[in-house]
Order: sequence, then C-alpha cells, then structure tokens
Amino acid sequence: MIVESMTDLIGNTPILKLSKDVTGLKNIDLYVKLEMLNPFGSIKDRTAWGMLKDDLEMIKSKGMSIFENSSGNTAKSLQVIASMNGIRFRQVSAFSRVEEQKNVMQILGAEIEEISGANDCFDPSDNNDPQYIIERTARSKPGEIYFPSQFTNPKNPAYHKETTGEEIVRDLGKVDYFFNGLGTTGSSLGITLRLKEENPECETIAVVPAPNHFFPGVRSLSQMWESGLFKRDQYKTFLTVTEEGAMDGMLELNRRCGVLCGVTAGASYIGALSYLKEIDENLTEMKTAVFIACDRMEWNISYLKERRPEIFAEPEKEHSLSRYKDDLVTGEFELEAQDLENWKKQNPSSVIIDIRAAQSFELINIPHSVNMPLELFQKWIDGQNPFQGSLSVLLICAVGEKSRYYAGYLRSLGCRAYNLTGGIMTWKDHCEAANQA
Repeated sequence: MIVESMTDLIGNTPILKLSKDVTGLKNIDLYVKLEMLNPFGSIKDRTAWGMLKDDLEMIKSKGMSIFENSSGNTAKSLQVIASMNGIRFRQVSAFSRVEEQKNVMQILGAEIEEISGANDCFDPSDNNDPQYIIERTARSKPGEIYFPSQFTNPKNPAYHKETTGEEIVRDLGKVDYFFNGLGTTGSSLGITLRLKEENPECETIAVVPAPNHFFPGVRSLSQMWESGLFKRDQYKTFLTVTEEGAMDGMLELNRRCGVLCGVTAGASYIGALSYLKEIDENLTEMKTAVFIACDRMEWNISYLKERRPEIFAEPEKEHSLSRYKDDLVTGEFELEAQDLENWKKQNPSSVIIDIRAAQSFELINIPHSVNMPLELFQKWIDGQNPFQGSLSVLLICAVGEKSRYYAGYLRSLGCRAYNLTGGIMTWKDHCEAANQA
C-alpha cells in the first residue's frame, strides 16, 4: 500500500479477539480495538484529524496558529498535523504528568505553555484554567488563533461515530457491551451513538480513576464539568479502577496478549473483566464486548517507574504516595469551619497549607495560610513527612476532597495533619453567615 500523507493512515485499525484462556469468560467474547496502531500512536489521531481536516486550508491561508488545551495524545497528534502543514502549534496545559509525552512534544518542536498552579483539584472559583486562558487569548487576537477545543467541539464525537464506531460495527456487528475511559468523552460518545444505532440495547460502561488515583488521559467524574461533550445519560454505569488495577491490566495485555498498550487500556480491560465476570455465568447465549487500546506502552514508562520500580530492578520508594490507600488511616482528623479559630489557639505551633491553584488562592484565602499548589505539594511530601515534631498541619482545598486524602497520607507517616471539612467554599459560607448574624 502506498499513501501520499501520513494522515491517510489514520483509522481502519484492527480488532483483536482476546483468548478466553486469558479473560476467563465463557459466554462473552471480549475484543480490543487497537487504536495505538494509528500513525501517531493513539486514538487521538482521529480526534485531531476530525477537528482540523475541513479547516486546514483556511488556517494556512490566514496564517493562523493552532492552540489547544492538552498535555497528551491530542496535543501530539495536532502538533504532527500542524507541522506537516507548516502551521504553528502551541500546547497550553497544566504541568504534564507523563514525562514521555512532553519529551515527544519537544522532539516534534511544539511550543509548550504549562500553567503554573493549574491542577486537578476541582475548584468552581478557578479561572486559571487552560481552556479559559486559550479562549481569552483567542478573543483578544481575532483571526490569529484557531482553537479546536477538543472538550467542546462537536466534530470530536461526530468523527468517532463516522469512523471508529462504524469500523467496530463493520467488524463485529452487534455489540452488547462497550467499555472506555473518559477523557474529553468525544470518542466514547461518538462510538456509543453508532453502536446503539446497530443495537439499542448496547451498554456503554465508563471507566474512571478511583478517587485520588490517576492514569494518563482519563479524568475523574469530578473533572467532567470541564467537558462540554460529557452526557451522563449515555452511560449505563461508571466503574472506578485504581492505579494498581490499571497497571495490572496493562501488564497482562502487554505480556499475555502482545498488545503493547498503555495504562488507560489496562484500566478499561480490568474494568471490563470486573463488570463482565458478574454476568458471564448466568448468560444463555454468547455476547460481544469491546474496549479501546488508546495508546502505546512506551509513553507510560515514567508512570510505571514511579509506581512499579521493581519492574526496572529499582528499589521501591518507602512510603510512596502512589501506594497509599486512604482506608488505612483511622481516627478523626476533620476540622469544621466554625472550629478553626479554636483550633489555631489550641495549636500555636501549626501551619495552614492551601493546595489550590495560585490564582484561586489570591481570590480568597484564610488569613495566615500559605499556598502550595497540588502538583508541588505532592512532590514535596512524596515518601516523607516534612513536618516534624509537634507541628500541626491543616490542609485546605476547594471542597475538602483532595485535602482530606493528603491529610490522611501525612497521618500515615506520623504527622499531626488535619483537613478542613468542605474546604475553602464551606469556610467562605461560614464567614458570610457569621457576618450576617
């Protein structure tokens, strides 16, 4: 086969039927759509091409630059397509949490703008968000910036319905269960719409990280507010998978099936098995299930090195944050907003640390608290308790979810750590109520 452009190779990826000796399923055939075989290495090649292909000539003729909110596969695919067409590309994102993705972007010549303080701690008051920043910049420079906006662009799911979903139907026919990790949700939505045209009873099961767990390219349910494409009613249920489970799934696909996919596919695979095994025994007819292998294993090496150093014959980091399980810490360490002043009096040797984004901290903060955005705070405390002696520590985030997790982790290391229940939003409401009384 001879092609004239690498973009001609996007799509038409094969589907692999997994052996029942591996899956343990008797009445369900489990398939994996091998999207990591797209030319730039991920399912996001389709997303990028679907958003750009109709407007490339216009972008070039007007000398526009492409800006996108992505630190992963979408940015990589957009950068390649932009470079092939002589178009400037700028990645605007929070700090990349996967070193290899950033390295690839640098090799490709991308302009990278990482927003210091932007993090994944849900905060309804935060406008230090890459999406918001790009939109504001584009408005200030009309006609100069093309913003594909993968989180809101209807071309994203439309192209996946037209291609990815269509290919699955072409190869498998009727599909009973579809599993996919939620990122922008564009691929999940588009594929689901096509599969349900073929089989209205098809169940779409979303795979998301367990609370305070992370795998590249997949967002937690609390982050779904950022995606205008997210439609909750398209999903039968939401399965939570831990980092450990996702890595186990990835390694099984790598080693037993020869599928050199990444952690996200491992999460979908483990999620699929946990869901399907519960119903497999009671089936009286064969069913078909499919999930997506989103990207390649090589772009997950630093992620694995941090969490599974033994794979690389490296010593495990003692008390690693990635190995912490929040159900191991017992005891009361929640502090109500109305009790804060008494707590400060009872703990004169104390520090209050706010782990929200810097701009959110500037908008509203508790007097005498200090700001350390989450990604910096994580690196600071990973594997160690930096608060020695009798020092008490109160952690604050927007709604009290993230800060509780890290307070528990510090407690497991012997720190006198506390969490402000409800976070800064509850404290703000308490202060307003007290002022009105």
